[in-house]
Amino acid sequence: MDPMREHAARIFWGKARPGRVAAHDPSAAHDPSAAHAFHPAWAHGLDVAASGRALLRARPRAARALAAGLGVEVPAFEAWWLHLLALHDIGKFSPQFQAKVPALYPAHLPPAPSHPPDPGHPAAGLRLVGGLLMDRSAPSGLMRGWTPRARNALLQPIFGHHGRPVPVPQDWQPEDWRPFFPPAAASAALAYWAAVEALLPAPDLPAPASAAAKQASWLLAGLTALADWIGSNQAWFPYAAPEADLAAYWDAACRRAEAALREAGLVPARPGPRLAFADLTGLSHPPTAIQAWAETVPLPDGPLLILIEDVTGGGKTEAALMLAHRLLAAGRADGLYLALPTTATANAMVDRVIPYAGRLYEERARPSLALAHGRAALHPRFRAAAEGFSDAEPGADRGEEPDSGAVATAWLAGESRRALLADLGIGTIDQAVLAVLPNRYGSVRLAGLAGKVLIVDEAHACDAYVSAELSRLVAFHAAGGGTVVILSATLPSAAKAELVASWRRAVGTGGTGLAKAEYPLATLLAPGEEPVERDLDARGDLCRTLAVTRAPDTETAFARIRAAAEAGACIAWIRNSVDDAVEGAAALRAAGLDPDLFHARFAMGDRLAIEARVWARFGKESPPVGRRGGVLVATQVAESSLDLDFDLMVSDLAPIDSVLQRAGRLWRHDGRPRPIPGPELVVVSPDPAGPVAPDWVSSAFPRAAYVYRDHAILWRTARELAARPAFRVPEDVRPAIEAVFADDEADIPEALLPIHFEALGRAGAERATARGALLDAAAGYWPDQAWPDEGTVPTRLAEESRTLRLARVEAGRLVPWHAEADRRLAWALSEVAVAVRKLRGHVAPAPSWHAAVAAARSGWSRFDEAVILLPLEPGPDGTWQGTLVAEDGGSLVLTYGARRGLML
Repeated sequence: MDPMREHAARIFWGKARPGRVAAHDPSAAHDPSAAHAFHPAWAHGLDVAASGRALLRARPRAARALAAGLGVEVPAFEAWWLHLLALHDIGKFSPQFQAKVPALYPAHLPPAPSHPPDPGHPAAGLRLVGGLLMDRSAPSGLMRGWTPRARNALLQPIFGHHGRPVPVPQDWQPEDWRPFFPPAAASAALAYWAAVEALLPAPDLPAPASAAAKQASWLLAGLTALADWIGSNQAWFPYAAPEADLAAYWDAACRRAEAALREAGLVPARPGPRLAFADLTGLSHPPTAIQAWAETVPLPDGPLLILIEDVTGGGKTEAALMLAHRLLAAGRADGLYLALPTTATANAMVDRVIPYAGRLYEERARPSLALAHGRAALHPRFRAAAEGFSDAEPGADRGEEPDSGAVATAWLAGESRRALLADLGIGTIDQAVLAVLPNRYGSVRLAGLAGKVLIVDEAHACDAYVSAELSRLVAFHAAGGGTVVILSATLPSAAKAELVASWRRAVGTGGTGLAKAEYPLATLLAPGEEPVERDLDARGDLCRTLAVTRAPDTETAFARIRAAAEAGACIAWIRNSVDDAVEGAAALRAAGLDPDLFHARFAMGDRLAIEARVWARFGKESPPVGRRGGVLVATQVAESSLDLDFDLMVSDLAPIDSVLQRAGRLWRHDGRPRPIPGPELVVVSPDPAGPVAPDWVSSAFPRAAYVYRDHAILWRTARELAARPAFRVPEDVRPAIEAVFADDEADIPEALLPIHFEALGRAGAERATARGALLDAAAGYWPDQAWPDEGTVPTRLAEESRTLRLARVEAGRLVPWHAEADRRLAWALSEVAVAVRKLRGHVAPAPSWHAAVAAARSGWSRFDEAVILLPLEPGPDGTWQGTLVAEDGGSLVLTYGARRGLML
């Protein structure tokens, strides 16, 4: 018998934003349920439980991992979780929640108390359920005999379904729920719980170890949030009549949930059969040594850590995709996420991967795809990732009780976030490491990555802070059973050792140290097995000798560029700061050349157009006529993962790994006419053999001295390059890298030692800061630190940045800089990131624009609150100008132009 059949609990509301169903579901236009003023709390609980059931059945790998971790069978785990999911919003039976819509306040309840303060319905629900389980007066025998730590570790992800754990006192007691649930409210909540027990009985699972419960809590938190998002979407779960039959409603909710998951794009596509390398990639040439190794190396069971070190252009990406394909085809993974160091490299990866990405899946499958910043339209073979969530009312994702469906739409508005939930996602490393930083809905990122092969490209490009984040991400992914593939052309041994140690701690296994120092090198680690280390040959046409020339100053470099361009060569000039790049491009233009300028301070729409133009002019398929005399002036955005090909490379002095990455753009493809005799790298650098003063770097690069703070590393780089005027690839790569990043300071000039030690201290502090901020897998999903919205959580410490959205002034209104029919995409394409130190506290638009700014921001979500809106007006010289102000009243004028970018 339904315990709620005659109970007043049926009229407690759970959702109260009706009226949007018919717009998304034409069949609902004549459905009486569309006219209901509210959705009962009991119905919403069943909606979310049904959504959880659909998620587990769509993602059986997650179900098996969770069940195995808790030491139970999958059906028992599913029954246990669905029971708790149905209770996730039981806190809404409290009068303080019901009073949020006075017109719907149950008449039989006493007035809502003003004291104690409302903790929010998740905390109220946790106290109620946890308290009744502690004193064994709950309507079910759930979690009998469990330790408080194990029980609380698994209640937190259920009730912390709003993206962060529920704050509760450390010493909370079984009776702590009573102030929030007077007898009438408690009676209603318990009637609903009894109904859940009758409909979805909870099995009496054996108590897991506390460590196992904490490990399971992370994935449970992400899946619970996803289930809440799906079950809160009114387009899929129309408001129900309070008197509806619970059993019949449950059956209907399960059918709706299955359909919702398909429409949302959250059902993983079925992987295709195992293919040979040529069939997977469509490449006509034989696989390289590293690619052949990836095709044949045994892949032991369990989580794997695979490191591939090979020369730039050696085919590491294709090798990683071959490994991912094998794991997909073997049923050991559902998808993959490719993490790149920058937006530019992520955008470049799209073009490399898309041509054969569909071959990873069955012929009739339509895998979901999310690309960095949505830069390309979907290929017909693919579908959008998590795009079926309906639009929400403006502001519905804000306030004390944000609508979960609206939060889902707001969070998923960013293509970069959606990439973590797609079958195939391509984005930046920043989006991935947010999964291991305390921020709202970070657990959704972890759930999205779970079951995927995580491929991290250009791992050497991480500073101390990001390296610590990457090591923690590797640990989390390994602890959840996932495989990580790390790619790098120039990974120092210390960074490699840190990744290996973090992985081994996560999987609970030791092992002998890595022994090989050859290059190229492939390394594979599996739990309980000795490491596999295989030295391999580099691709034949990449085995070469580079001429290395030192230019003592920018004037000398400028002369070399002009002479090479006049001879018909195409040249890249890589500078270490945006301002230096802008100045260099202006000087070349004044000399009669027409260089392309590429740096990170362009609005995304302009940046994508520049990328397309640069690829067309200097990429693999670029015609000779377009290359002749062409010059690209760029910052670090062009140094890695971009398949560009130049005759001459001119580079400001940078650490050896960056310099070698830049050199990887030299003579990259055979068969081109070259107007100069061989590949040459010109490095603008002071003389490492001459006198070395404290300003050895800053006198040569006044603007860029802060970019690479350890000037001893720069001096060592200059020394190693001077010692190798004929730099052999690959033979000299590893010795040069290890010499530059050696721990011993005996060779460093005395004048640079204070700067070196200061840089070491800063790097150590950054690592310590990261480790203090990062989540701890062993601690479980628990509120032991702040969990802010992600826009306020820095993923990079050394150069923390803020996002600006550029707005044109048109007829007194502010419109996105980049015109696009889709307003959300238009704002995304109008974004540019600026270093916080450059803004110097100027983060607000001028007061005269406040009303227009408020109107422009009215449709933005809570996840955009940290974004700065910059109104731009036409300037006298064809550029646009805007002003930001600081709290002290000071102002900062910014200019923007499509040829120069944003200048401060």
